[in-house]
Amino acid sequence: MMDRPLSAEEQRRRLRLRVAAKLMVGFAILCLLYVLAAQVFTGGGATPAMPTLRVATADLLPGESRVISWEDRPVLLYRRRVEDIAQLRSPDDRLRDASSRQSKQPDEYRDDLRSASPELYVAIALGTDLGCPVSFLPAERAQFQGGPWTGGFIDSCRKSRYDLAGRVYRSQYADRNLVVPRYVLEGDTLILGR
Repeated sequence: MMDRPLSAEEQRRRLRLRVAAKLMVGFAILCLLYVLAAQVFTGGGATPAMPTLRVATADLLPGESRVISWEDRPVLLYRRRVEDIAQLRSPDDRLRDASSRQSKQPDEYRDDLRSASPELYVAIALGTDLGCPVSFLPAERAQFQGGPWTGGFIDSCRKSRYDLAGRVYRSQYADRNLVVPRYVLEGDTLILGR
């Protein structure tokens, strides 16, 4: 059986398919070369160091908070009082993630206080619901979820509340604890990004 000759239309169609296939292969090769060149010229994919910021904290008195800016992000500092620390160490079943298992914080801060030091709490001052600014809300007589409001943080949009370790309460719009960045303390100096 002999193959019949291809019509002019069929020849043009096969030519277009071959050209399209060669163009796709050429594009894939160019993409691969671009990725390889980017790796070579950027130092092999090394992660750039996080910029650091040094902040003096000696003037922050117990019960006071401050918001600073670091890499265009607000960072909340709160100097805890002795009673704040005691309150955080007692169980509170009103919290959504009390053990901070689903939180973003350095592993060494994954405890009841979520901080490098019991006295100083540091967190990104953006709520975990809509990313709205978070501010300190002092203790007040009003009841909150069947117990007294002992102080903590509140976001400015939908009023989600967090305790003094940035742990979110149940039945709030937010469902994750505040983010704690990597930092170290050297005496009364906080060093963010290290």
